[in-house]
Amino acid sequence: MEKVLLIEDNTIVSKTIERKLIMNGFQVDCCFSAEDALIEINKHHYDIVVLDLNLPKMSGYSFLQILRKKSDIPVIINTSYADVKSRVKLINIGANDFIEKSFEPDEIIESIKIILEDRLKQKESTKILQFKDLQIDLFNRTVKKSNEVLELTNKEFDILKMLIDNPDRAFSRKQLYLVVWGEEYDESVDNTINVHIKRLRNKIEIDPKNPDVIGTVYAFGYRLGEEFASQLRKAK
Repeated sequence: MEKVLLIEDNTIVSKTIERKLIMNGFQVDCCFSAEDALIEINKHHYDIVVLDLNLPKMSGYSFLQILRKKSDIPVIINTSYADVKSRVKLINIGANDFIEKSFEPDEIIESIKIILEDRLKQKESTKILQFKDLQIDLFNRTVKKSNEVLELTNKEFDILKMLIDNPDRAFSRKQLYLVVWGEEYDESVDNTINVHIKRLRNKIEIDPKNPDVIGTVYAFGYRLGEEFASQLRKAK
């Protein structure tokens, strides 16, 4: 069953859309602020997001900017006031569709079905990455080691995916924290990043003390191991 995250601060509109989604076979989590939605996304997997722009405190626009730094989950904008210029800006930062807000959310259902169908076709054509004893499915966010499924946290997988998506680039701790955690960096979080990298290496590396999947860039940060990065370059 596909899971939808609905972000809407109007309780009547939220309840109406939620009821319609459930009637059409979707599992739904509702949030009434962008801040709460970011917390839920870090804790759970969602197949699609339905997002209102006019939210208290953090706007839907700011939410989408943060989300796109770490996830390609489809986002449908459900709004009553986005003009053409605003829509172009939202498309440029990763919105998938726009729906005129109403109390009859049939258009939202149709948009979700079309987007998820396209994602399924993309999934079926996506190859699983193989590096030594690792199998990495970027679409389903799963990793196997010697055919055994690894239990990676969302943050661990986000770090791994970020390095795989950028095999020619090294990332500082500051850059990793900003993209994966979606928060401003300060020196107090250095240990947070180091702990996550250590745990990730313990899970995916053949020899965590001599890693070849996640390399260290001295006095800077981390990058994908050169052998893995070279394999990805040749596959392009």
